[in-house]
Order: sequence, then structure tokens, then C-alpha cells
Amino acid sequence: VASGYHNLPEITKEKFQPSFLDENKTLFRTGDLGKQTAPGVIEFIGRRDNQVKVNGYRIDPEEIEYQLNRHPQIERAIVLPSHVNNQTQLSAYCQTSKEIEVSEIREFLGNFLPAYMIPSYFIFLKEFPLTSHGKLDLHSLIELEETGKSTQVNYVAPRNNLELKLVSIWEKILPKPPIGIFDNFFEVGGHSLLLSRVVTHVHKELNVSVKLADFFKVPTVAGLAALVSKTQFDYQEPIPVIPLQKSYPMSHGQRR
Repeated sequence: VASGYHNLPEITKEKFQPSFLDENKTLFRTGDLGKQTAPGVIEFIGRRDNQVKVNGYRIDPEEIEYQLNRHPQIERAIVLPSHVNNQTQLSAYCQTSKEIEVSEIREFLGNFLPAYMIPSYFIFLKEFPLTSHGKLDLHSLIELEETGKSTQVNYVAPRNNLELKLVSIWEKILPKPPIGIFDNFFEVGGHSLLLSRVVTHVHKELNVSVKLADFFKVPTVAGLAALVSKTQFDYQEPIPVIPLQKSYPMSHGQRR
């Protein structure tokens, strides 16, 4: 499958281990738990780690925590799943005594992780809550989530035709209209999957191809408008509609 995780030596050492069947081969520890119910039949019964499925992607929060802990101003980080509008999202809790902008953390993580692995919410604390036994109090962390999800921004209406079109696109996709031009995409219900949909709509309606990574760095309508205005025009040829038929020829992939 692979020889290891890119630039993650500690996780590589943990997950890729010598095979107990053949010392010259390597086994990848998937984290799946199962039991053999019959020869050649293994029943899946769960997982031994904290992997979660977010927007169709299976994610190990420890990989995100590892990168967050590399940030020079973050002392410790915990990433937990949260449920927003019946969808699973990720929340990052960061212990730090410094004032850090969320945009800076997102940009930092974007250098090491794909967009779908970057948490939707960031909560900063000077100290993590502990139980009476001195252990990390995860329940108290989750209770802090609602107060740390977003920063209130005064509504500012679109100032020109481009911003008006972009607001219209956002409001088709996001669950929280009206959208102001300085509202942060991730703080008004957006996540990586919806981010991809915005980029697709921008390409289709404005004929401009915006890179997902660039949009991630400026997740506001005003920022996206500035990005669109300096991006080269890229006309997208519409797919023609074919007449209604009883049957249609299969594509090469369908015939395989």
C-alpha cells in the first residue's frame, strides 16, 4: 500500500511494523478490530483507535494533533469530533498562552495536511481542564465548544457585483444566510466538502478556476472576490444535453 506516512516518522513507526508471519515483510496496522468466525471469514467488530469519518474521509485525529503540536505557540492540542447540523466535524482544542489567529493555524496546517483534515473549529485555552484525578477532562472540553466555535463579525453587505454573485453562491450551499462579505466560511457552517462545492460553482458560474488551497487561506467573500479578480479567466464548456432515449451506450469505465 505504502512505505509510510510522509514527514510523519513517529506515526510511521507506530503503524508500519515487522510482520509476525515473515520478518522480511512489513504489516500496516489499520486499527480495525475483528474476529475469525470461519476459515477465511473475519467479522469486523470496531476499531482500536479514534478514527472518525468526516465528509466521506476516514481521519485519525492524532495526525492532526501531531501537526498542531509542532506549532511553536501551541503547547498541547486535542482534536475531537463534534456534530453540527447532523454532520460530523472536527474541533481542535489548543493550549496556549499566546494570542493566535485561527487563519494562521489553518494556513500552518495547510502546509502539511489536505484540506479535508483541517478542523472546522478551533478553541484556545490557557490550560486544559483536568479531572479530580489529574487526567484530561474531555467532557468539559466538549462543553466549551459552543462558546469557542466562532467569532462574531458584524454583517457587511456586498459592495459590488462580484461580491453579490459570490454571496449568492455561498447562500446556495451554507445553512446560515444572510452571508456578510467578512463572514468566515468555516464559522458559518462551512467545511472542506462544502468548500469544494463553492469552488465548483465559482468555476461554473464565473468561469474562474480557483485553487482550493488558495481559497482556504482567505475564507471570506471579500477574500474570495480578491482572489477571483486576479485569477485568469477559464471558460468551462457546458456539457450538452442529449435527447431522451430508451438506452444509452456505456462508458469505458462502465464496460469494465
